[in-house]
Amino acid sequence: MPLVVAITAQVLSACSSDAGPSGNLGTASPRAVERVSISAHERILRSHGGVYEDAALTTYVSSVLERLGGHGDLSTTTYDLTILNSPLANAMALSDGRVYLTRGMLAYLNDEAELAAVLAHEMAHVSAGHIASRRDVASDIALLDNLVGGLVGWDDRAGILSRSGLLAGYSRLQESDADRLAVTYLDEAGYDPLAVSDVLEVMNTYTKHRARQMDVALWTSPVGWLANHPDTQDRARRTAEWAQALRLTAQLKERGRVRYMAAIDGLLYGMPAERGFVRGNRFVHLVEGVHFQVPDTFQLFNTGEGVWALGPDKVIMKFDRRLLERDTDPLSYLTNDWAVSLALQNVRQFELGGLPAASAWMRFQGLNTLATVVFARPGRAYRFLIGVPPQVGDQHHDEIQDIVTSFGLVDERDANTGPLQIGILEISRSGQMSDVARRLQLYGESEVLFFLINGKRGDDHVPAGALLKHIEEESWR
Repeated sequence: MPLVVAITAQVLSACSSDAGPSGNLGTASPRAVERVSISAHERILRSHGGVYEDAALTTYVSSVLERLGGHGDLSTTTYDLTILNSPLANAMALSDGRVYLTRGMLAYLNDEAELAAVLAHEMAHVSAGHIASRRDVASDIALLDNLVGGLVGWDDRAGILSRSGLLAGYSRLQESDADRLAVTYLDEAGYDPLAVSDVLEVMNTYTKHRARQMDVALWTSPVGWLANHPDTQDRARRTAEWAQALRLTAQLKERGRVRYMAAIDGLLYGMPAERGFVRGNRFVHLVEGVHFQVPDTFQLFNTGEGVWALGPDKVIMKFDRRLLERDTDPLSYLTNDWAVSLALQNVRQFELGGLPAASAWMRFQGLNTLATVVFARPGRAYRFLIGVPPQVGDQHHDEIQDIVTSFGLVDERDANTGPLQIGILEISRSGQMSDVARRLQLYGESEVLFFLINGKRGDDHVPAGALLKHIEEESWR
């Protein structure tokens, strides 16, 4: 059964005996809603890296959630927080009051008021009944509302669901309603309501940055928020107008920047060690003990489910690892397990740096594709799929071979590679952000990322004593 069909069938069967005639959660019994929410909770954890275990951070974010929940119509629902171990900036909620926030989202927010804005937006969807009113029972699996733009759609599994339409976002009217309510909730809780607009601006910049990285043009259709949500800049403008109207009749509310910076100091950034690290054009997985690299003309990124590279002329690569279910050799695995139903050409078995390997060319999803499998560790198959549009021919043959032959076991070059984390620094003297970046010796993509995580531009002024985030590398050993 195809993945999308299987997931839909499981969720629908889980609540079919308790849902109303239309399958609408709004008419379902409490027991049906609870069962769907539990199933949704489990699926969200599986598709977003599980729970991010940081007791102090969870306590801090929960305190902001509780502060918001003590006001107005939010006080009628009990809200529960889970921080997800995903590097993508994302937030979502379920109809029973479960609110989810990724550590990736926390990395891009700049103060407590912005954190409150994200939480308030999700709580607004719950309190306004947007989730319970949705007609598709399966929609409660993961309402990827996301102030970010549905970037979770680029995860291998969630991408299938997003492009299938199962995880279509809220309506434009519901998004506008949630924005307006979030502004009100922040004001009632004593936070600066302009933070809602600020978050939308930050996430708009983040979305554009991710789109440039991922080359969205490769996808046949837009996903998630990029397709279904109102224009982000327009939302930011409208929420700013609502917030300014509140500010005219109230004193300036707090932002809580110092508290927030202290709370996220040391936050894991990017992938954890068990998913491997991308460093420039090199991928290193210290847990698995393997590495490879791509040419400088390729962009390399790690989704956690696989490592992807995009090259010139839309050459695309995916690398992953699979556990072997039986004793076999690379050639048998390639022909009898992995590509069993495809017509293979130029099949060969060889050694790659002393490691047994096999490869073959095939036509896969309209691309001329090289499939290579290497047995580098007991019970594991390390796999490359490199696809080339037919019209490109063999002009990238050498680059493709270089990718495959670069694979090997980790060595001294990888000894100092470790997880990235958010660090907090206090600026000693005032200047522009570009000046600060130069003092930190940040150039190119590192400089762009420095501006991005701080929600700043290069010509923005930074006063002495200001707190800024930067990304630092931990030692693995």
